Amino acid sequence: MANKLQEEVTCPICLEILQNPVTIDCGHNFCQQCIIQVGKTTENLQCPLCKVTVSKDTFRPNKQLASLAETIRSMDPTEFQPEGEEKRCLKHKEKFHYFCEQDGEFLCLVCRDSRSHKSHNVTLIDEADQNYKVLIESQIQDLGQKDKEIIEEKKRSEGAIQVFRAQIHLEKLKILEEFKHLHLRLEEEERFLLSRLDWLEHEGAKQIGQYVTATNEQLTSLRKLSRSLKNRLQAPPMELLDGIIDNLSRSVEFKFLNPTPVPEDLERKTREAIARHAVIIKSLEGLKDNLKTEGKKDKSAFLDSLSKQEMERWHLLQKNNSDLHNSVPVTLDAASADRNLTFSQDLKKATLYMVQESLNTQGKPRPFYPFHCVRGSPKLSSGRGVWEVEIQGPSGRVGMVGVATELALRSQSQNSGTSCLWALRISSSGCQPFTNCKVQENVLISLEKVGVYVDYNRGDVVFYDAITKKHIYTFQTSFDRQVFPLFGLLASCTSITLSP
Repeated sequence: MANKLQEEVTCPICLEILQNPVTIDCGHNFCQQCIIQVGKTTENLQCPLCKVTVSKDTFRPNKQLASLAETIRSMDPTEFQPEGEEKRCLKHKEKFHYFCEQDGEFLCLVCRDSRSHKSHNVTLIDEADQNYKVLIESQIQDLGQKDKEIIEEKKRSEGAIQVFRAQIHLEKLKILEEFKHLHLRLEEEERFLLSRLDWLEHEGAKQIGQYVTATNEQLTSLRKLSRSLKNRLQAPPMELLDGIIDNLSRSVEFKFLNPTPVPEDLERKTREAIARHAVIIKSLEGLKDNLKTEGKKDKSAFLDSLSKQEMERWHLLQKNNSDLHNSVPVTLDAASADRNLTFSQDLKKATLYMVQESLNTQGKPRPFYPFHCVRGSPKLSSGRGVWEVEIQGPSGRVGMVGVATELALRSQSQNSGTSCLWALRISSSGCQPFTNCKVQENVLISLEKVGVYVDYNRGDVVFYDAITKKHIYTFQTSFDRQVFPLFGLLASCTSITLSP
């Protein structure tokens, strides 16, 4: 009867007990505020129940219904029992009133006093429900904190793996740069060194997949457990408590097993390879010095002996044999540079002198203002590239290093919605990764030398400290056109130097 009375005084709009009930033309009753709100949304008001058109000016207060609603509102909530039979003890046919903490079971009055539960910690179901809600909320907070910690550790470790790959790629460049001047007798050693670096790079690439898979599996398990506990908070007491001890035990025992980003054995193999490379490079430098003197004499004698036609064939042969390896050191493209930049003969260094600033009478805005920029060569349309940049000059020097598309280099499109620039702004106080004109975050690190590693196929642009080999930031994107290395200077007399 109480349930039926409650239904009679429930507003069909807000589904709460009527407040200031009014009767409309068709005879249905609603909260005064609810039906007024409905009327505000339409000129021709229709009854929400029967859809009959009614007048907004004829709402009649229903005092009797208001009195009944107030009476229902003041009744004890225990008088409103849900329909259907409650669960009962299968053994004693009694209602469940208690919950056993030790066994995680619901107990009737007889079960509570039985020998098997008499010594156990037994509480009323409602009390147990409140106690476990507190425990669940605490565990949800703890799991949420663990989730954040795993994500941060995952981000740091993925960055370490990316820098590891950049180091391998940079070492490959150094080896190629040295070995291109050597005689064919060194080809066998060169192939071995590059093969070892290729293997280490492959292992590094495989490691990031294994790391991501391992951490994602733990994150999935953690979040599944968290969702299960959150769902229990919305469940009735019986469902909340059913199996709760086991669920809470799993959440308490959950620990993030962080896999090693770069295995010690792989690190050791890399250190051994780099150490071996250093010894070889030192030996080759001495060899090149010795060869330079004798080689210059021999080359002059040979070229002087050639006729004009033979010299033309010589140059043609050199041009046809000038195919470059997929990975080559980056140089500065002077043809694309701001006119205030000057370059070293080997195009590895650019210096900013503001002597021509006053001569700019065309008023044409330069890309990436206020930086004075130059792009690097070669461009990237596949594969990987790596280079390191040192910014030198007065105190407070500021520079920019990154990659950009041809579209960005031709216009001011870095302000558009499409990403065309991925760069790192560097100063003595810190650095800021940004894409187009949007700064991603502030990194409080003072850089003397920065490394840039681009994996075109994966869409990764990685920045790292070239001195400490620590990861700084990674852009993850999807390239849809070729990109160029990009460099920028701000203050006069500052310079950038590339290596290798």
